[in-house]
Amino acid sequence: MNSPKDKHEELQRWELELQARERELQLREQQVNGQVPFYQTTKEAPTDKLKGWQRKLLNVGKFVGVVVAVTAAMQIAAWLAYAIIVGTVAWVAYKIFLESDRPPK
Repeated sequence: MNSPKDKHEELQRWELELQARERELQLREQQVNGQVPFYQTTKEAPTDKLKGWQRKLLNVGKFVGVVVAVTAAMQIAAWLAYAIIVGTVAWVAYKIFLESDRPPK
C-alpha cells in the first residue's frame, strides 16, 4: 500500500505540474493579447577593418608574451632543479666520503 508520505509527494508533484501549465497558459494569453513586448533586433554595424587588425595583433602579442613567459619560467625551473640535484649529490658525497674520515672532536 502507498504510505501517506508517498501520497503527499505525489500531490506536491501534481501541484507543481499544474502551476507550470498555468504559467504557460498565462504566457500564451499575454502573447495572443499583445501584452508581451516585442523587441525589434537589428544587425550590428561592421567595425572598421583597421580596428579588427589591431585587435588581432594585440591578441597575437599577448599570446606570444605568454609563450615567452612560460618558456622562461620553465628554463628557470630547470636550472633550479639542476642546482638542487647537484647540491644534493654533493652533500651526499660529502656525508659518505669526507665526514666519516674525520676523527670526532
